[in-house]
Amino acid sequence: MNAASMAFGQPARDGIRDRVLALRAHAMFEGLDDDGLLLLAEHAQVSCYAGGEAISVENEPAHAVYLVLDGEVMVSSRTAELTSRGPGDAYGALSLLARAGSTVAVAVGKTRLLQIPASAFESALVENYSLLRNSLRVFGSAALKIRGNLPADPDRTSVIDEGEHYLEPRSFVEILMLLREGLFGTTNLDALVDFARCMIDERYPAGAALWSAGDNSSHALQIDAGRVRCTSPDGRQLEVGRGFALGSLDIWAGNRVHDARAETPVIAFRIDFERYLALLEMHPEVGLDLLRGFARELLAAGATVHSTLPPR
Repeated sequence: MNAASMAFGQPARDGIRDRVLALRAHAMFEGLDDDGLLLLAEHAQVSCYAGGEAISVENEPAHAVYLVLDGEVMVSSRTAELTSRGPGDAYGALSLLARAGSTVAVAVGKTRLLQIPASAFESALVENYSLLRNSLRVFGSAALKIRGNLPADPDRTSVIDEGEHYLEPRSFVEILMLLREGLFGTTNLDALVDFARCMIDERYPAGAALWSAGDNSSHALQIDAGRVRCTSPDGRQLEVGRGFALGSLDIWAGNRVHDARAETPVIAFRIDFERYLALLEMHPEVGLDLLRGFARELLAAGATVHSTLPPR
C-alpha cells in the first residue's frame, strides 16, 4: 500500500480539494453539504495498490469505507458472489456499520482508492447531520428496493399481533413502552421521551385507505392495534400489526411506494416527517442505530449499496 497513507487523527491537507471533488462525484454522497464533504475529506487518504495486492481480508474488523478512483477491485466473501468495483464505486460501508467482518478485496491492476477511516466516518455521521441524513436516504432507499417497495420482506412470514382496541387514549408512559417494544428498542430515554411527545393518536375504521402509492410522504404511523394490508404497485401484499412502524422508509423515497389499507379498525400514533427529521438531528445516535439496522438487513440479503444506487 502507498506509504503516503495517513492515520486518522492526522488529516492530510495536500490534495484536499481533489478529495472533496472525488466524494462529491459519488452518488453515496450526493446532496451532502460542504461541511460534511470537508469533514470526510480532511481524514480521507489516497492509497495505491498493485495488481493482485490484497486491500482487505475476510472477517477482520472493517477499517474504512473505500471509493475507487482508478482501476478495479474484486470483492467477495463466503456468503456473497464475486463482484467488481470500478471508478465511482464504493464498498466497505455495510460491513463497517453492521459491525460485520470485512470482505475479501483484491486490486485488479494498478488501483487508486480514497479511504475514509472507520472512526472518521462514524464520527462524521454523528457530527454532521447532512451526512447522517444523506446516508439514511441511501441506505433506506436500498432497503426499500430489496423489499420490493413494501415495508418489510413479504417472504418472511410472521404471526401478526393485532393488539387490543381501547377507548381511552394511552398515557405518556404507555406510549414510551410501545416505542421501546418496537423500532426504538435501544434508544436512550431522552430521545425516547422527545419522540413520544410528538406522537399523535389517530384511528381508522376497517376499510379506510391510509394512503395510496404515489401520495406525498408526510408522516409515519406506529401501529398500536389492528391490522393493515400493504400492496405494492406490482400486486405483492404484506400485512402488519401492532408494534410496526409503517411508512417510516417512505421519507427517503419522497412519495408513498405502496398502498396501505386498514383491514380492521386501527389505532396508530402519527409522527410527521419534518418533526421526525428534526428529532434525528437532535439525537444523531438514533439515526446511527437506524443505519446499522439497514446495513445488517442489506448484508443478510446479499445486497450492496452501490448496486442499489441510481445511475449517474
